[in-house]
Order: sequence, then structure tokens, then C-alpha cells
Amino acid sequence: MQTTILIVDDDIPLTRTLEALLSRHNYKPVVAHTAEDGVQLAFTANPQIILLDVMIPTMGGWEACRQIREKSDTPILFLTALGGTSDVVQGLELGADDYLVKPFIADEFLARIKASLRRSLLTPLPTQTLSFHNGALLIDLAARQVMVDNQEIELTPREFDLLIVLTRNVNRVIPAVELMATAWGTNYGDSAENLKPYIHYLRRKIERNPAEPAWIKTVRGVGYRFVDA
Repeated sequence: MQTTILIVDDDIPLTRTLEALLSRHNYKPVVAHTAEDGVQLAFTANPQIILLDVMIPTMGGWEACRQIREKSDTPILFLTALGGTSDVVQGLELGADDYLVKPFIADEFLARIKASLRRSLLTPLPTQTLSFHNGALLIDLAARQVMVDNQEIELTPREFDLLIVLTRNVNRVIPAVELMATAWGTNYGDSAENLKPYIHYLRRKIERNPAEPAWIKTVRGVGYRFVDA
């Protein structure tokens, strides 16, 4: 199976170059052009390493790194034009595993990726189980397994991906189009009607009373919110 590498950078020519380079070496590149999209994909695309720029819209790479590191031990390699000692120190203190200054040599870039991947393989995996509502809902990310009240729930891949995005944004209202794009990709469509059947199926499987959902709330005219009281 190919190693997924997430590239978070708003420099489109550079990201295209990196995509081509990584693809030639049998990696699977995934690209985000904003910090917010990068954080989302860090949790939904299951990358094995994240390449992160500092000067990206809108919240920036420092904050993106902090948010990713709060919930994930995925290796983070900063790729940035900021080469000052204080910048390198800040990146590493925020939890990055490595720091490479632009412009860089392709061979060194690839070597850094291989080194980060080797180190991650030597590190015991942390728990990847998300817990909500005092353990009533458990999500095992690695096994893609969902438990409700100690009973395993069978979800389709689309339903599971939808649930992951909702639970990664606890108590935040997610517009329907954004929810679809993050969970399934931008090719799925831009009509909120496409999402309604999946929300219905998901509620029917995980809610104790699907007719009066307590976890997945509809915000009319906007989208949906996962509530964890």
C-alpha cells in the first residue's frame, strides 16, 4: 500500500512539483492550500507524514501544527522559507519532527521523508480511539470500527468518513457542502440534498432515537453539528 503524504502549502507551482516528485517515488500525495483544509485532511486522509508550510492562509502553519499535534502523532515536516534559528526552534517546540528551508534539494527532501517515516515505525502507536458522551460512542480510527453502548455498529465507508469529520469538529456547525467535500472530496457535488440520505442512515445506526437525534443536529439552512455535551 502506498504511503500517503499530505502537502499543506498555498504555492500551487511548488505543490505540483512536489506531487510529481512524490508520485515518481511511489508515494501518494494529497494537497491542501489552506491551513484549515490541512488540519481537516490530517485527520480524514490518514497521512503517514505531513509537509507543512508556515506562511499559509488563514491561520498559518504554526497554529495548524499545534492543532494537529493536539490529536495526532503523525510526523510533521515543516517546508518553509523561514530559515531563522528562532523559526526552526518554534517549529520544533510546537511538535514538528523536522524542518527544511526552501529552496531545498530534492534528494535531501526525500531523505528527510524516509528518515521521518523510519522513526515513526519505531515509535509505538498511540491509542487511536475517539470517545464521546462518556464512552457511549467509541470510534477506533485504525480499525474503522464504531461502538455505540458497547455494541459494534456497521457503517459503510461513506458513513464512517462522514462521522469522522463530524466528530473531529465537535460542537461546530459545518456547512453541508464543506462536510461533503472534507469527507468525500470535492467531486461529490455541491448540493446539500446529496448529503441528507447519508445523515439519515448515520442517525438511524448510531442515535438512540433517530427521530429526535441528540448527537447529530441539523442547523437549518446551514449544515450539521455533532454535539458532545
